[in-house]
Amino acid sequence: MAFAMLRLPRRRAGDPMMLQADLDERSGRLPFALPQIAVLAAAALVGATILLTGAGAGVDRILQDVRYAVRAHDATGEIHVVEIDAKSLAALTKWPLPRSVHGRAVDQLRAAGARTIGFDVDFSAASDPREDAAFAAALKRAGGSVYLATFRQAADSTSEESVENIPIKILEENAFLAGVNVRPDASGYVRQMPLGTVTGGTPRPSLANLTAEVPADTGEAFDIDYSIRPETIPRHSLIDLVTGRVPAAALAGKRVIIGATAIEIRDYYATPRHGVIPGVVIQALAAETLMQGPIPQSWSGGGMLLLALAAAAGILRKAASPRRLAGFGAATAVLPLIPLASEHFFAVSMALAPALGSAATVIGLNGAALLAQRARRKETTDAATGLPNLAALEGALAGRAQANIVVAHIEHFAMIASGLGDEATAKLILRVADRLRLACGDMHIYRVDTAALAWIETPDDESSLDGRLEAAAALMRAPVECGRLVDVSLTFGLSGSENLAGSSVKQLVADAALAAVHAAQRGNRWQKFTEADSEEATLQLSLLGELDAAMASGELWNAYQPKLDLHSGKVLSVEALVRWNHAQRGPIGPDKFIPLVEEHGRAADLTRHVLQQALEDAWSWQERGHPINVAVNVSASVLADHGFIESVREALRTSPVPPERITIEVTESAAMNDPARAIAALESWRALGVRISIDDYGTGQSSLGYLQTLPATELKIDKSFVQTIASDTRNAIMVRSTIAMAHELGLKVVAEGIEDQECLDRLREMGCDTAQGFFISKPLSAPELADFLGTGARAAA
Repeated sequence: MAFAMLRLPRRRAGDPMMLQADLDERSGRLPFALPQIAVLAAAALVGATILLTGAGAGVDRILQDVRYAVRAHDATGEIHVVEIDAKSLAALTKWPLPRSVHGRAVDQLRAAGARTIGFDVDFSAASDPREDAAFAAALKRAGGSVYLATFRQAADSTSEESVENIPIKILEENAFLAGVNVRPDASGYVRQMPLGTVTGGTPRPSLANLTAEVPADTGEAFDIDYSIRPETIPRHSLIDLVTGRVPAAALAGKRVIIGATAIEIRDYYATPRHGVIPGVVIQALAAETLMQGPIPQSWSGGGMLLLALAAAAGILRKAASPRRLAGFGAATAVLPLIPLASEHFFAVSMALAPALGSAATVIGLNGAALLAQRARRKETTDAATGLPNLAALEGALAGRAQANIVVAHIEHFAMIASGLGDEATAKLILRVADRLRLACGDMHIYRVDTAALAWIETPDDESSLDGRLEAAAALMRAPVECGRLVDVSLTFGLSGSENLAGSSVKQLVADAALAAVHAAQRGNRWQKFTEADSEEATLQLSLLGELDAAMASGELWNAYQPKLDLHSGKVLSVEALVRWNHAQRGPIGPDKFIPLVEEHGRAADLTRHVLQQALEDAWSWQERGHPINVAVNVSASVLADHGFIESVREALRTSPVPPERITIEVTESAAMNDPARAIAALESWRALGVRISIDDYGTGQSSLGYLQTLPATELKIDKSFVQTIASDTRNAIMVRSTIAMAHELGLKVVAEGIEDQECLDRLREMGCDTAQGFFISKPLSAPELADFLGTGARAAA
């Protein structure tokens, strides 16, 4: 009872991932290990390549457009556009417009108190001299403060030469010249504006620069802030201005740029976010950009790349894990916020593509490593329990010169698993593994087969193995809790190799498992694999392959052991016992082939063969005047097999022997392993019309009260109790009370193992119904039984 109070460690069994990781660590390697310095170097190389080649420019443009959308805001309202629109062209009827119109516009703006006046109009060609003079006079009245456009452009589409457009001399002398060059980038979008240009050999500030009144070097350029909404820049039609329809108050103190917006003038450019817009509006957006903050700067992605690499180095100090990789991914997701903030507060744009490229390299390589590691763990982990499997054992032994393998075999596992179901069976395996660790040391337990657990022993540990296995067996005496209490018995097998490089781990495991099975068959706790075990295995495989031929040829035949009815003194029933007379090997004992047949799922075939032969023999005895009952043993493995039950139904239907003359013998352990399932199965058998006998009663832990729930007609007391009733008072009391209580429940009682007259007499005194044993008769062939029924049965009685 003390064992039932043990508190066994469950951390490992309950945490398969931890167990597997510990296994990887102890074996000195990871399932998939990529040197982290190599990951960092690859990330740096990718990032540097993107940085130096500009390969990420497209990505950076997309990201900047996204930032523009996030930061979208209105213009200040300080810069106004006077547009030469379609309405103005329609009213003035010609293009280029008469320059006196521009003069009137200047006069109107000065009268309204405009702060600055700039033209984004080409005045490089002379027009009507009177018109030119009128415009020049207006410029002179403005004191030379008006900005006129000058720009440089390509001579033609194929030439590398450029042409400078400078206002005619009469206008140039009375104005201030400003650069209005608009230069689309390689993608065709206008993203930057120069702070100044050189025309006529003279450096000149840009129109945007002069309008915003920001000092700057001529050679610099800046990013236009397209987060400013163009539609919020105030605009006035030129014709409305010159005809006095624009209120002076609307223009007082404002910075005005005059330019064309009419489509037919074709002064339009593609821009990020806002599509194709007039050049004069782009000039206004550029001036707004300079007015709203510091002069925008564009930094290379070097700083962001170093930041990303520093973050990568932080997570790569240790082997990557899903959690650490997720953290790095979250940090990478934050990177775009840095240029967003720097643009908003400091007008500094930063290239992100190099940093993102390096981060993607880190995530990709480590993600691939983790996926490979997960795949490896899936390959090396038992799906049901999470314990490392045979593949993991092979990996753990890789590189070792020599080792021993111990396999713990769970006896009657198929029956246990059938009764428990998948989930409870997995829990049972884990609890058994816990107990093995507690008894044999904190080793790794591998599930190498459905009913087998294994671990590695060094050859030096073999001397202490016997004691540790006895300790494990002692721990297993306490029932295992897996949702219900289950008795589990283990036997152990040991195999080893002095040269693992030349041995198959699978073969070593198979050898150890076979040794464990042989240990169970011989009643030993454990056994070491020998060549004799291999020879026996070869023999068993041969027998299994010859089973069908043996049944067809008659090598497999039924012997029948008579059962004496103690009330009438007649043999009224027999038990069918299968025998094998092998053509080459001679008689093979049932203990040699029946466990093999059951283990390999051939029990149904063998039982059908025995039953069919028993029905034929029973009919032959009946025709000779001996209508006796025949008992046939049914394996626990097919007790609830509906297909097998149906085949028995068909055999009974086609046989002239009445079903009530057939008794199905089921062992007590099979009946009590899963009571609900056993009752349902036995009810199916009873529906066939046959009788049910509970065999080997007393060897299990059932009670007569439990047996009352089974649809049984007979109880068969095991010979281990019957043979000693004359000398062992306790066994005599047990047999006597069992007979009495069985009769109270309406069950007939059979006692087996009768070997002397005294035992037979005592059973008759106790009121036993039927006796079976060598004292009555040894098992006989069908013809021998027919003779016995005619002569020897009366003598035996």
